[in-house]
Amino acid sequence: MKINKITANTFLQLGVLLSLVLLLTGCDQTRLKNKGNQLFGKNPYTSVTKLNLKEIPEGYAEVVTDTILSNNFVVKVKYHSTDDKVYKIENNPNRIESTAYKEFHSDVSVYFKDRLVLNKRIEKTLFVQPENNFWDKCIMQSISIDETASLTNDVVFNISFFNPSQEAYLDYKLVVNRSGSYYIQNIPT
Repeated sequence: MKINKITANTFLQLGVLLSLVLLLTGCDQTRLKNKGNQLFGKNPYTSVTKLNLKEIPEGYAEVVTDTILSNNFVVKVKYHSTDDKVYKIENNPNRIESTAYKEFHSDVSVYFKDRLVLNKRIEKTLFVQPENNFWDKCIMQSISIDETASLTNDVVFNISFFNPSQEAYLDYKLVVNRSGSYYIQNIPT
């Protein structure tokens, strides 16, 4: 019986010794040096960032106007958003802001003395100048009738384009005459 007691005692001592060896060799202070996962540390390029997504306008937008002018013109304009978008992305410390600006088109019908003289979709492709990179990231911001300039034999539309990335604007006049012919004129800023 004495042999079994020595074997059990030795086995217990070996178990305690093995546990101490594992405990001492497993704690090499690597975790204390690294302080956990450095992915979430002070470096702004590897830290967690908040992503803000915004869409302008939210959902579908449409504005319809009918205008009767004293010079026998009647103008119908349907200004509406499309599914096409222009993105502006801003990187700020711990935050990325992505703004999606919806593009707009205008369906324009011009009548002179109750006769349709122009029925046209007005969109930015009508104005694009290839040598100007403004057009890559711009949207039609507005279209309106210049009522003062439209007192003559023409209807004059003011059309504004906005580039959110450059924070720049370009303005144009679209002039339509009684026969439905039109020309575009840049308005210097």
